[in-house]
Amino acid sequence: MVDRNRPARYAPGDRAALRATMQPVEILEVRRGEFVPDFVYKIRVLAERPARPYNLSVPEHDLADAEF
Repeated sequence: MVDRNRPARYAPGDRAALRATMQPVEILEVRRGEFVPDFVYKIRVLAERPARPYNLSVPEHDLADAEF
């Protein structure tokens, strides 16, 4: 069960990592999920060259604390 009163784990400007690939990301925007009972984050995946950074929206459980 998700506590609807708790604050978001990350704030805009924070760094985290995608849990599945551990790719570093920057949090761009935080909002409550419409169809998931948790926060949804608009993120920028900080890809290494020659790839370009790209934006995604992911639920909070897909993010992990960054270790870089």
